[in-house]
Formats: sequence, structure tokens, C-alpha cells
Amino acid sequence: MQSRFPLALAATLLGAASLSACGTTPAEDRERITFPARDDFPGLGGVESLSPLSRTYTFEPGLERSHLYVQLFSASLGHDHVVRATDWWGSLAFDPSKLSACVVSVTVQVEGLDPERDEMRDLTGQERVPASDREQIREHLRAKEQLNLEEHKTLEFTSKSCALTGEKGRDGRSVVAVTGDLKLRGATREVVLPLEVAVDEEQVAARGVLTTRHTDFGFEPYSALGGLFKNKDELYFVVDVRGRRVAGR
Repeated sequence: MQSRFPLALAATLLGAASLSACGTTPAEDRERITFPARDDFPGLGGVESLSPLSRTYTFEPGLERSHLYVQLFSASLGHDHVVRATDWWGSLAFDPSKLSACVVSVTVQVEGLDPERDEMRDLTGQERVPASDREQIREHLRAKEQLNLEEHKTLEFTSKSCALTGEKGRDGRSVVAVTGDLKLRGATREVVLPLEVAVDEEQVAARGVLTTRHTDFGFEPYSALGGLFKNKDELYFVVDVRGRRVAGR
């Protein structure tokens, strides 16, 4: 009996941890998203503050200027994850008087998706993980059953339209709903990304969270050891980007 007790206790604790980890709802998980990524959102005006004129901005992907990452949560044992895009580019073009015709484009190199970076674990309030664990998670992320890097090199978003939602962001600026196609792992789905936009004639900042799912794009969340380690289906794309206007445009 004494030899069995530790095993029984371990099984009980594992089961309790598993139930605790998967007990939160998507709405509760959404509240756990670290957003905005930073508190230094520029003191610029909203979209409506600009005069009617088409303007084009390119986003600045430098790690000190922009944050573009995904948060996902554990459904069992194991820890939650944060994956930062380190190799990406994008642009925004719009005329405030013809906002529906906006053009937003973002391309992310899958090879540049870097999980569990120290500064991102710090930012999201999670304990840092060893370098060996990071490498293993990166391998899982790129595997055929997940993002399938061998066949799908990029993740892409292309807008179809933009519209004011009538809502206000944390700093009181209008929120713009950007409807577009998200291409992930070879599958394309229409999504709506709500963005609070701060802008003037020379620079732009945008922040928001897009919620989607692994299964929307035809693959299952990572799972191992019969589901003992498993991620939830939901994917939370966190956008906190900066950009500058293209000269003469």
C-alpha cells in the first residue's frame, strides 16, 4: 500500500492539474491576452482627424518598434505559449473619406516565428523556459502536423475592406474593423481584425487582437502523450505595430 500511494497521489495531482488548465472558457482566455503589448501608444489622432487624401504607410518590423505575436493556451499540462514574428513586412493605404477601400497587407515568414523568447515570456507574465525547450517547441511548430514549414513558407493577411465600428479603444480613438483573408498553412479564411488606429501625416500605429482557431485552417492543436500535453484550439494574434508614411505617397 505504501508503494502505491505516491503513484495514486501523482495521478490525482496530474488529473487535477489537467482539469484546472482546461477549465477556462475562450472568453476568459481572451481576458488573459497581453494587450496592448506596450503602453507607449503614440499620442496621435484617430482616422477621422485626417483630411480626405490617400496615404500609404509601411510598417516597421523591428523588434523595438513593433510587436506581432501569437498567444495560445494549454488545455492540459504544460505551459502556455507566446510566439513572436521576427521576419515580416506589411503596409497600409487608405483615404479617410473612402475607408472601405483600404489596403492592408502583411506577410510573415514562418521560419522567423520564434517561440518563448525571454522578453515575450516577461511581457506576458510567464516564467522563462530553457533554451532546449525553446528549440523543441520550435521544431514542433514547424512540423508537418503543425505549420508545415517545408510546404508553407509564409503566413499572409490581405484586406478586403475597412469600416469604423462605432466603438472606442482604450485611448478613446475609433476602432476600425479590417475584414480580410488570412492564409495559414495553405488554407485561406475570411477574418475580421479590430484595430485601434493612431495616425498623423507621417506615422501610424495600430493595435488589436484577432481570434481564430487551428481547426479553421485544417489542422489540430499540438498534442502529445495521449493529450496529457495539449494546446487549446484558439489562436490569439496580437498586433501592436508602428509604421511611417512612404515619401510622396
